[in-house]
Amino acid sequence: MSFAFCKNKLNSPLLFILSFLLGSIGSTSCKKQETSEFTDTPIIESYLQPGNYFTVNIRRQIPFSDNVKYSSDDINNLAPEVRYNNLSYTLTPLGEGKYIDSTIILSAGNSFDLSFQFNSKKVTAYTYVPSKPASVSQSATEMHLTKIDSTFTGPQSGITQPDPVIISWDNPEKSYYLIVIENIETNPEPVRDFGTGTPPANRFRKSPTNFSVEEINSREFQYFGTYRIILFHVLPDYAALYNQSNTSSQNLSNPSTSIVNGYGIFTGLNSDTLYVEIIRQ
Repeated sequence: MSFAFCKNKLNSPLLFILSFLLGSIGSTSCKKQETSEFTDTPIIESYLQPGNYFTVNIRRQIPFSDNVKYSSDDINNLAPEVRYNNLSYTLTPLGEGKYIDSTIILSAGNSFDLSFQFNSKKVTAYTYVPSKPASVSQSATEMHLTKIDSTFTGPQSGITQPDPVIISWDNPEKSYYLIVIENIETNPEPVRDFGTGTPPANRFRKSPTNFSVEEINSREFQYFGTYRIILFHVLPDYAALYNQSNTSSQNLSNPSTSIVNGYGIFTGLNSDTLYVEIIRQ
């Protein structure tokens, strides 16, 4: 029998930032798997950041074949529990597999043990919220670029590129960090003529790193205006998810080693924000 482990695009509690980030790095696709048996196993999705309520999404796998047997569990009535500060909380269902506890407001250092029954098995997961990036600094708050369009008359090869913006932070423990850069203008002016092709996105990102410095080169900025630079402190499972080229609910079980009897991602993250102005010279 053939079936697919297929999951919707990863949801994000980080509003526009992670909705972009996870959409672009982890847009999940259906991946056909060959097997003789389908096991109804839940998919967990949760990204925990300070200031938000505790939330988690629980979904089912979607098989290619119609001839599979699902468990009798109601995805909206699983009564998942989370243990936090030595107390247990039963999460409130919101529909479509989403659960919340609005009495738990996340902060750095919080740790969580999630558990629920599914298909006659106990599903468990553990994570914590990492610390906010420390001693974050940037080498420049503005960058001047030349507009390249039909009115430009000089050779592009003769344009002197400004120094990159260098973002640095403390990282004595060699933790993982990731940077997202987004132009926040309503209608940003392009740096160069894009021709008839599709204009590039107004956001880009760097791969996860366990160093303490990252460079943002001038050629990476496609538009003039104000950019928001978000430095995320992420956990190893998130970095592993990012680096997977084929992200599906099946191989999501690999990075999320804290999840038992389930697939997905259950992780914490923290962030700090900087700004840089790209100015037309």
